[in-house]
Formats: sequence, structure tokens, C-alpha cells
Amino acid sequence: MSQPPDRDRDEADIRRLACRYAQAFDENDGDLLASLFTADGAIEAPNGRFTGTEALRGAPAIVAARYLKTFHAVLNQNVEIDGDRATALTYGIARHLLAADDGGFFCREMTLRYADDCVRTGDGWRLARRRLLLDWTHEYPVTPATLPA
Repeated sequence: MSQPPDRDRDEADIRRLACRYAQAFDENDGDLLASLFTADGAIEAPNGRFTGTEALRGAPAIVAARYLKTFHAVLNQNVEIDGDRATALTYGIARHLLAADDGGFFCREMTLRYADDCVRTGDGWRLARRRLLLDWTHEYPVTPATLPA
């Protein structure tokens, strides 16, 4: 006899996807990012789309080439589960370190939401589609604690 669904565990597993997604970009870990998605999964962002394992695997390197460092914070998340499918709206802030023309540094901060379609697989919950919804950006000077390599 199968166990009844555990909504709290499912929600925690789906939140873990969002947290690991942030980690994958901050650590430039394409294998980790790809492992969070279904084989035909996709990220849809204002600047492009990454579909499938190989494209997803390359996404963190593209971001790492654009910025000196990133810092993604996962905030609140609202999850709706319907059997082996779920939708989630995840709020976050993404900070991106860039070199300034004057030799200093600045942060491009993005206030954003992710609209996620998730599916339960034999390996647990996975992202089928993640849409980046950019609400606004803000730039300001910063002093890194350590300089990027």
C-alpha cells in the first residue's frame, strides 16, 4: 500500500530546488543546475531561453562570464501541488558584482520572481520550466570583502 502524499515534504523538496538553483549559479555549477530539471526542462529569461540538459549545463558559465560574482537570495515561495505536478512562485533578489569604470565595483541588484512548473519524477521533484519575471533593478557602489579572482 502506498503512502499518502506528504505536502510539507513536497513543499520542502520544491523549495530545495529553488535554493540549489541559486547555489548552481553562484558556484558556476552547470552539472548541479542541469540535475534540478527534467531532461527537456527550460529556463525562460528576458535575455534568452535554455532548453534541455546540455543548454542548462552551460547557463551558469554564461552568467559567470558576464559578472565577477553573483549572490542569489531565495525569499518566500508559494507552492500549489496537484498530484505529481506543482506550480511555485518564488521571490528572490539576485546581486551581480561588476567592475566600475573608476576602478571600483558596483552591484546590479535584481528584484525578481520565478514562476515554476515542477513535476515529481522517480528521482524526486524536478523543474520542468522556470520563468524569470524581473520586477526591477537597482545599481549601487559596493566594496567586496575579497576581490574576485
